Amino acid sequence: MEQEDFVAERERIQKAAELNGYDKKFVDKIIRKHLRKKQRHDTTTLQPEREEVQRISLPFYPKVTNHIRKVLKRHGFHVVHKSGNALQELLNNQKDKVPPDERSGIYEIPCQDCPAVYIGQTRRKFKIRLKEHRKAVENERPNDSSVAMHSICSKHNINWGNAKLLKNVRKSSHLTAWESMYICTEDRPLMNEDDALITSPLFQLTKLKL
Repeated sequence: MEQEDFVAERERIQKAAELNGYDKKFVDKIIRKHLRKKQRHDTTTLQPEREEVQRISLPFYPKVTNHIRKVLKRHGFHVVHKSGNALQELLNNQKDKVPPDERSGIYEIPCQDCPAVYIGQTRRKFKIRLKEHRKAVENERPNDSSVAMHSICSKHNINWGNAKLLKNVRKSSHLTAWESMYICTEDRPLMNEDDALITSPLFQLTKLKL
């Protein structure tokens, strides 16, 4: 790759990483690491010899597998053992799943009387943030919530039953990027008073996957 093309490609990578909440120093570190690796590769003519080994996966039963492994080894086969977690497979994963309203992330609240929808972010549990919006509407406090502003100004009812978490986001540093992506790709009218903090034509590429 020519130097000019390399610089342009690096800028695109850095921008995409920044939109997804990654630090610029972290991205630069990865790029430098690969540059050093490429430089070492270009400055030596010695290439490690790779021996083609055929691998066979077998369940581990000591009295049987050990004997089979020795026979196969003489014929150039390498045996790897897979865990037979029979009990775990029977019981599956018994850990309780966290309900959506107990998670943090990006959420939407639709209007009951028009197509408008509010898209927001929360670092806390979704049900707590939803309760705050609802309280602002009931107490007619438009300064506390854009949802309340919409309801009061339009005299519309809010469809609380269809409010939902759109995307579970655990890292707070990723919230703004995800919220901006959902806002920019939303076709319905928005209750949001403010525009997305981040705008990029790249968001349209993700529209089909949201």
